[in-house]
Amino acid sequence: MFILLCRISDRGGGIPHSILDQVMDYHFSTAEQSAQDPRMSNLFNNITNSGPQSGPMHGFGFGLPTSRAYAEYLGGSLAIQSMQGIGTDVYLRLRHIDGKGESFRV
Repeated sequence: MFILLCRISDRGGGIPHSILDQVMDYHFSTAEQSAQDPRMSNLFNNITNSGPQSGPMHGFGFGLPTSRAYAEYLGGSLAIQSMQGIGTDVYLRLRHIDGKGESFRV
């Protein structure tokens, strides 16, 4: 079996250790806290006010848990490693789909 491994990294200060266990919970979000950070206010204003019918694309708490659910459905995993004050690495592992093994609907 072949494995595809993808690492997504940032150097955005990391996830505080006090909330690291919660980031994979549905509806958990720190978007309000980020939007109040003056360094991030211009970024979020541009995202949320990009058109007359657009709305916020963050803050609902579905991104990471849904990504993990899809990874597990496809026989893989999604893991987070964060160094507070430095950044976060997210590891996506997927098994190679060759059509010879069990089938599943995508």
